[in-house]
Amino acid sequence: MALTEIASDFASVVEAQAQVNLGAEGDKSVSPALAYSQLAKQRCDELAASDAFGTEAERQRNKAQYWKSVSDTWNLLERLYMLRHQAQSDTAQNGASTPNSMFETDSPSALTTDFISVQNMMGTDALLAEYVEVRRWLEDTAPEFQPVETRKGYLFYTRRSIRDRKLFAKEGDSGSADTSRTVTEIDPDATSRQKKKLAFEDAEYNTGLLRTLYEYVRRGRVDNAMDLCVESDEPWRAASIKGGLFWRDPKLETDDNMPVDGVDGKDALAPSHPAGNINRVLWKHACAALAHDENNELFERALYAALSGRLDEVLMVCESWEDFVWAYVNSMIETRIERGLKDTNQLYIPEQATSFDHIQSKYPQVVDIGQVFDIIATHDSEALQNEANSPLRKLQAALITNRFAKYLQEFADSLDAEGITGDREELLQFVVHAALYMRRLGFELPGDAVDKVLNTYSSLLAQDHRELVSIYVSHMPVDKQTEAYAQFLYKLDGSRAVRMQLLDQAKRHGLDTAAISKRATELGLATSADGEMDTDNEQFILAEPAEPIAESELDKIRAIEWVTSSPQLYEYALVEICKLARQFLLHGRTNAATQLFNSLPSDFVQQEWISKAQGIANYGGANTEASRRSAGSMQADKTQATYFQEYIHMLSLCDAFAYYATWAETLCKRPANTQNQRTRLQMQWLEWKEAMTQATDHAVKMFQDRLLDIDWLSMQSLFIAPDGDQDSSDQRLTELERLRDLYIPEAVFRLHSILFDTRDALPKNLKRSLDLAQLVANDSLGIYRQLARATPEHPNGRLTAFMRLMRRSAYEILRVQQESQPDKPPVLADAVTVTSGIA
Repeated sequence: MALTEIASDFASVVEAQAQVNLGAEGDKSVSPALAYSQLAKQRCDELAASDAFGTEAERQRNKAQYWKSVSDTWNLLERLYMLRHQAQSDTAQNGASTPNSMFETDSPSALTTDFISVQNMMGTDALLAEYVEVRRWLEDTAPEFQPVETRKGYLFYTRRSIRDRKLFAKEGDSGSADTSRTVTEIDPDATSRQKKKLAFEDAEYNTGLLRTLYEYVRRGRVDNAMDLCVESDEPWRAASIKGGLFWRDPKLETDDNMPVDGVDGKDALAPSHPAGNINRVLWKHACAALAHDENNELFERALYAALSGRLDEVLMVCESWEDFVWAYVNSMIETRIERGLKDTNQLYIPEQATSFDHIQSKYPQVVDIGQVFDIIATHDSEALQNEANSPLRKLQAALITNRFAKYLQEFADSLDAEGITGDREELLQFVVHAALYMRRLGFELPGDAVDKVLNTYSSLLAQDHRELVSIYVSHMPVDKQTEAYAQFLYKLDGSRAVRMQLLDQAKRHGLDTAAISKRATELGLATSADGEMDTDNEQFILAEPAEPIAESELDKIRAIEWVTSSPQLYEYALVEICKLARQFLLHGRTNAATQLFNSLPSDFVQQEWISKAQGIANYGGANTEASRRSAGSMQADKTQATYFQEYIHMLSLCDAFAYYATWAETLCKRPANTQNQRTRLQMQWLEWKEAMTQATDHAVKMFQDRLLDIDWLSMQSLFIAPDGDQDSSDQRLTELERLRDLYIPEAVFRLHSILFDTRDALPKNLKRSLDLAQLVANDSLGIYRQLARATPEHPNGRLTAFMRLMRRSAYEILRVQQESQPDKPPVLADAVTVTSGIA
């Protein structure tokens, strides 16, 4: 997955900046955008240093280039949006957009230099400031190139050719044809004037020199261009380049602390004497004329076109998207400055240069930078079109045109239609962090779109970086945080410890873990359940305790773990546990219900619940003044008490049925040949009898004392009033009654088995098995009603089967009595009944 590359590093920046007031006065922290740029650059360097080879090397180079572009884009965002943030702050403080330059004069009639005028324009014209920042970005991020080497001696080979021609002329030789096509003078305009060429070596070097000069200007390195001219013995060309400097005069710039020139980037301390070009307009016309002259070298034309802000010749040498954007932005800056200077009160007002009227551009002036990207996207070059329509270029265009909010909305809308695959994952990563950064700076963004990309990004992180999800969910609106993180949690796999750790992460990032836990449980139970369980039309099959539970049942149990993660949620968890245990038991899944209860924390049962249940039980049936006075105060506790009683009853059932399997195991270990009196006296028999006695006594207590004698799950035992004043829905009451119909008969039959099958080891249990008839007939418990009731599994009820058990116990008692009194007539026992089990 592409996000794994630097996802953790990006998240660390988000987390570290959570408490930082971005853009505030005195804030010295590293801007998140710059931090992201550095991380992307670091990733680029790592890939570039890879020692891979073959197709893998090509892939690494492509990835390195991608991360270089990402780093550059973060740099662009930082430049533009800090500038816009500052403009917003200034507007908010001043009430309106006002010049922020210390050099702006109060009097509209005061004279000023071009340099000061441009500085003031940078403070008042927000678009100009942005265009300059975009140009600087394009210059700083331009790819490296190999400059031409410095060569001393101006046109050395051409001068030698001219000297040789003069010698040949004296000797009467006209010279070679190649010599005759070479200029006869070495001034800079000779090639244009004479329509001839330089010597081959000089022409070749000159081509490289001019290209290098253009590349320097393209990268904003005008000083390097002038230095190269001087070092190559072409100072006149350095002077022609320097003509673009704005005119300055120390007499009109009195402050010692001058700002940095926002246009040419030079250190702009107050000069000791007048400097710059006082007639820059004339210089621009001259540059345009040089660029327009087709007799000049291509890159010479492009050089002077770039210096003067002319598009025609610059576009001829542009190759990439960045080159085209730079050409247009550079032209727009020059046009905007020229218009601004015309509106200022200049000391020197140049005359209209009519001699350059023939030099017209074939490209219409572009006033909106958005048009630039439309022009590039529809260019004749298919390669340029493809680059302009690439995801990162579209994003950069949105940042430059200040249309990121619209871009964000469109990107969020496309997530459902196009999904997130491949490079879109990395683009999503950028969009998410850009949105968080801009929102923290105070820029308005569509809230739904931000939430959408955050949610989608969190879903991607959930695959490999689950520990980071809470960081991004915490940046959603509070009302959406709960749903987003709950959706993440309930889908998790892994141990309870891992999942609880992720819940703790949510708490550390300020999320409402209580609400999240409840919602995660709700989602887990709703997802793993197939709607409401139809228990009336489904065959009831009682599961064995050792039978493994289904995966869907395990998912439900794990869903409950979210609300048992904190004691503050135990009361809510109690209700959900009872609901789930009820569903398990309705399907005969006592094994699943047992595992549910075993998964609960050791401190789950609260002493407060026990006290409330005891209190209600003590006053429940008493018609006293004390009970009437307490009724109001206990009403709020009754709901909790009734669920706690239900919890205890179902837990008792699961414990009893689970222990029945243990008891049956002990019974099966009975030594063989125990009918022999001698064998019974053996140690093996005695040991088994002792174990059987203990197991039987415990089993009887569990089935009789903790189930049948307590009127298991009846409305009265659960403190549910007949008038329905508790939170007891019709569905719950129906399910409780259904559970009584299912499990009370099962408990009676198993208790009879426990007593009857241990009659040899514990002879008294034989009579106790017959005494179960009295327990069943007890009207206050109503067990006989459950045995007599018809169910889908037993249309005729189970009372007949119980009576057969009683008959079996009675005949066995008579048989034992007959054996002990051989002198009496034998009992006519029904052998089939005595030996048969339950039908």
